[in-house]
Amino acid sequence: MLLGIYGTGGFSREVLMLAEQVNNIDHRWNEIVFIEDMKEVLKLEGKSVLQLHAFAEIEEEKELVIAVGEPSVREEVYGLAKGYGIRLCTLIHQGVYVDKTVSLGEGSIIMGGVYLGSHAVIGANTVIQLNTIIGHDTNIGMHCTISSNCCISGTNQIGDRTYLGFLSGTKQNLKVGNDVICSAGAIVFRDLPDAVIAVGNPARIMKKNEEKRVFGK
Repeated sequence: MLLGIYGTGGFSREVLMLAEQVNNIDHRWNEIVFIEDMKEVLKLEGKSVLQLHAFAEIEEEKELVIAVGEPSVREEVYGLAKGYGIRLCTLIHQGVYVDKTVSLGEGSIIMGGVYLGSHAVIGANTVIQLNTIIGHDTNIGMHCTISSNCCISGTNQIGDRTYLGFLSGTKQNLKVGNDVICSAGAIVFRDLPDAVIAVGNPARIMKKNEEKRVFGK
């Protein structure tokens, strides 16, 4: 089987490390390649770089993982992959605690040191970075990026395409809308509506997330 890692930035190299660790145990993929549509890259970490349409045309059994931190781009590539009929791969570091009641959506990336509590639900194509805690009965939407060392308390509802910066967190029983950005270190004590940027401790709404982008274009 062939694994494609979409993206050629720093995060994609980290995902390669994770994929190789998984493969050392599962022996799942015969080859791993990178995929890049936005710029010309011929080789990365000694591996071939293809465009998505070329990857889709390969007749060998294959699957894709999206190694991009921008939630809106994650959603876009997810839609393209679905259109091509490409299966999404879920990657879980062996150092993750996943309760048996947890539901993981396709294409999720769960990095080392993560704790996923009882009956947590992780939406498709969501990234959870290093050493993050997801509390019991929390539901995280699709295409989210949860950065390193976050602490999301129990019974939270986190919307689609939401980005939580490193060291951010929430108290229990909260709702955070779609397309929300919580800055690094932001601690959320009240519900947040859709498409806002929140900063500080306690977190306050700084402005609307009008561009629906974290890192800009």
